[in-house]
Amino acid sequence: MSLLIVRLLVFLLLFWAGWQLWRVWERKQGAGQEHLGQEKKPHLDSESMVRCAQCGVHLPESSAIHAEPYHFCCKEHQKAFEADQ
Repeated sequence: MSLLIVRLLVFLLLFWAGWQLWRVWERKQGAGQEHLGQEKKPHLDSESMVRCAQCGVHLPESSAIHAEPYHFCCKEHQKAFEADQ
């Protein structure tokens, strides 16, 4: 019975040591990529979001109505904002 416990403890010790080595290796791999300038790059399909000056909703910049320096989600909000000013 004691031999079985010793084998189990050795197995657990080896598993733990392997796990620690794997974590160290993974950290070094991540640090090496950042050091070489190979960090994550944003998706090319991403687009800037802007905030409607009237209601505060966020929408893609290509869908917004531009009235520098403000952005609006619809013509009605642009008119209401201009009327308030």
